[in-house]
Amino acid sequence: IFTRGTTEAINLVANSWGNRHLKSGDEILLTEMEHHSNIVPWQLLAERTGAKLVYVPVPNDEGLLDLSRLDELLSPRVKMFAMVHISNSLGTVNPVKELCARARKLGITTLVDAAQSAGHMPIDVQEMGCDFLAFSGHKICGPTGIGALYGRAEILETMPPYQGGGDMIH
Repeated sequence: IFTRGTTEAINLVANSWGNRHLKSGDEILLTEMEHHSNIVPWQLLAERTGAKLVYVPVPNDEGLLDLSRLDELLSPRVKMFAMVHISNSLGTVNPVKELCARARKLGITTLVDAAQSAGHMPIDVQEMGCDFLAFSGHKICGPTGIGALYGRAEILETMPPYQGGGDMIH
């Protein structure tokens, strides 16, 4: 799906998939190293639905996720796990293939923010095993104001047509 960038792609998932699949008591799992474009749409969705935001911590100066807590955090309440592939502020390369695999085993939908990684490494969504992946054109030497959202076919089939509305940040 062509979008105006990573931010719009994440908003599209939050406002279409999220509105259909999240309800009060559900959880959205993020990491503490997310860019605001992968936090704010989920905050707004949580306010609308009564879902709760939960974070995988970055406990020290190494800038790495505390994966020892992942089994505890991937509870049955988690419906979406949205994660950055490469942190824009820390430069950390997260093990998204492992994170997506662990989430998928539990039926948790995943979104990978590939804004920083798409221009610096090959991206294979099938190998990665993500349900959604978003990136911006200007980060891969393309024009500004363009981006893309990948969605796994089985997930896209569960999404209603986007009718607009909801809060979009730019």
